[in-house]
Parts: sequence; C-alpha cells; structure tokens
Amino acid sequence: MNILFRKQSLLVLFVFICSSILAQDAVDYKTPPKEIADLLLAKPTPTVSIDSKGDWMIICEKSSYPSVEELGQPEIRVGGLRINPNNYSLSRQTYFNHISLKNIKTKKEHTIIGLPANLQASNIQWSPNEKKIAFTNTTNNRVDLYIINIATFTATKINKQPLNIVMGGVYNWHGDDALMYKIAIAPASAKPKQPIKPKGPAVQESIGKTAPGRTYQDLIKTPYDEQLFEFMTKAQLVLNTNGIETPIGKPAIYKSFAASPSRAYILIETINKPFSYLVPAYGFASTVSITDMKGNVVKVMAELPSAETSPTGYDNVQNIPRNFSWRDDEAADLTW
Repeated sequence: MNILFRKQSLLVLFVFICSSILAQDAVDYKTPPKEIADLLLAKPTPTVSIDSKGDWMIICEKSSYPSVEELGQPEIRVGGLRINPNNYSLSRQTYFNHISLKNIKTKKEHTIIGLPANLQASNIQWSPNEKKIAFTNTTNNRVDLYIINIATFTATKINKQPLNIVMGGVYNWHGDDALMYKIAIAPASAKPKQPIKPKGPAVQESIGKTAPGRTYQDLIKTPYDEQLFEFMTKAQLVLNTNGIETPIGKPAIYKSFAASPSRAYILIETINKPFSYLVPAYGFASTVSITDMKGNVVKVMAELPSAETSPTGYDNVQNIPRNFSWRDDEAADLTW
C-alpha cells in the first residue's frame, strides 16, 4: 500500500513539473536600451527630387528598417522573382512612410492632404509638365496609384482595380493628365492551388544545342510553378484618363511598355510560352511589337528567343535585336 502511494505521488509530481515547463507566458519582442534604440532607429537622410525649374522639392522619408509585419508577409519564389501573393507586388521592398512638398524659393514645407494611412509609397514620378506627382501605395492586399496636385497639395487615388506590378514596369505618364499601368485580372485569392499529387514528372529535353549553364535562384521547376508564374504576372494594360480606365489590348505577361512621344503608339514586349526552367523571367522568350492605343498590333519588331543560349561574359550578347526604345526627338521613331 505504501509503495503504491509513493508511485502515485511521483506520478503527480512528474505531471506537475511537465505542466510547469509547458505553461509559459507569451514572450514579446525585447527592446534594447533607449540609447541603442535611438542610434539604430535614427531616421536616414530623406530622398529628395527637384523639378527642372528649381521651384519645388518633394521630400520622401522612410524607416531605417522594415517592420516585423513587412518581413512576415507571404512570399512566392518563382521564375527568378520573389512575389507577395496577396497584392501582386514584389516582396520585401522598401517604402517611403512620409511625403511632403517644399517650395525652394520661400523655403516653406507643405503637408500633403489625402495621403493614405500607414503610407507605403514607392515609384514616385513627376508628370511631364511637373505640376503633378504620381506614386504607388502598397497595402497588405493591393497596390494603388495616387496623384499629388502641387497646386492644392492634395493626393487622390485614381485607379479602380488593383495594380499588378510584379514585372514589366509599374506605370508611365501619358501626357500631363493620363497614366498607363497594369491591373490585376483576378483576385489574388484565386491563385492556383498546388496539387497533392503532381500531374507527372518535371522533364527537360535537350534539343542538341550547347550553351554555358549559369546558376540562378528561384527558377520554375514544375508545371505547377508555370501556372503560378502565369497567374501572378499576367495583367491587363489600361489607360487612365480623368479616372476612367480604358483597356488596351488583351491580358498578357508584360516585360515592358512605353508610349511613343506622339502618344499614338505603344512599344510593348510580352513574354511567350513555353517558360524556361533554366533562366529567370526576364530571360524568357518574348515578342517586341508596336500597337496602336487600342492594342491592335501595327508591326511585330522581333521574336526574341530564350536567354538560355546567351554566351558567358559581361561583354557578350546574343546575336539578336535588343534595347528597343523610342527616340525622344521624333514623334514615333524606334532605335535598337
């Protein structure tokens, strides 16, 4: 009887000790002494941009380090890209959390009205006549485009649909009052789900060509990766005039887009299938074409192959047309 009582006592004591070990209080992040925190969190030098006349300066400030919340955002690594799957943007980016305007002649700094709460601004550009400033603001579930009117010191969101800025440029001014940009064509929550059972093995076939093999990170590895890459990068190009979004052409995976100086044509480069498993997205096969403002193809300039056969060395290039761009001094002339 005495032995049984001792065994029961030891069992109770063991359970009590284990419960004490497992039952811990929630531990918060620790902060260093104030002197160390002030040193580490001191505001970095603001980024500034001055108009060509030297009248106005835009002042952009950012934090020294990204927040834990920013670092904790989800991330997809595919096609050589690191994507936030919740908002159609690249992950782990640095944003400005404060923007103001300063009149250089009067030295007066003006507060901008209408900036979004918890500002995370980037991609800041002056309009051609330098009377407005555009910027994107990124939240946990979307990217929006804002315009600052210098005359009234107000910021206004102009897009209806969330932007897709994963690749292919963010936006371009189209004159002084219109903007071209890409919008998402489906909710981010509709992204394809990874199947439990793969459809089949990932197979790569040599077609008899030899080329140096580089090492890249986060490449496409499976058919599911291909579906995910296409879903996250395909977008609809639109022209926003006075708040009205007019689609240009059909959804595509844009590598770049730029309107001619005459604003009558668009130089577009789009990515084609099949996607490469050996190079990142910017080395995928693509088509360079000129379209009108409705998206109708006027002329195909080049069908460019994958960069898989690129020679090694920084001074070596593929024997293909490259670096297409509009001439600034002509209405619609290309150089390459």
